[in-house]
Amino acid sequence: MQTRTRIAGIIIQNGEILMLKGKRYKELWTPGGKLEEGESDESCLKRELKEEIGVDLINSKFFGEYPGKSFYNPEIVYDQRVYIVTIEGGVKPDAEIEDFVWFSKKDFETKKYSMITINEEQIIPDLIKAKNW
Repeated sequence: MQTRTRIAGIIIQNGEILMLKGKRYKELWTPGGKLEEGESDESCLKRELKEEIGVDLINSKFFGEYPGKSFYNPEIVYDQRVYIVTIEGGVKPDAEIEDFVWFSKKDFETKKYSMITINEEQIIPDLIKAKNW
């Protein structure tokens, strides 16, 4: 079993969370990606936000750590560190991103969209409990 560290950014604007949809998977996920060797969490967030959605990181606040299996490969276990982030710039998804959605609490409650398990079962409920959303 392979373990990877993923750094994720929760972007909340106007009461909605930015979620991404890739070309290979129908489930939504939060922006972020694999922490490279020697890279800090903040550097990873800056790089991934710029690469995936073309925005600049203004600041970040640690929210929580979430271990779990990869949604696309059961042989990979992720240690996902999640930050609530403030960004600058308009969202412009890169070629790997098919679409993006501003996701509301109502969308979550009505299960309007399918999302990766760790978001649906852990991160989003924790955001609601913590009143960060």
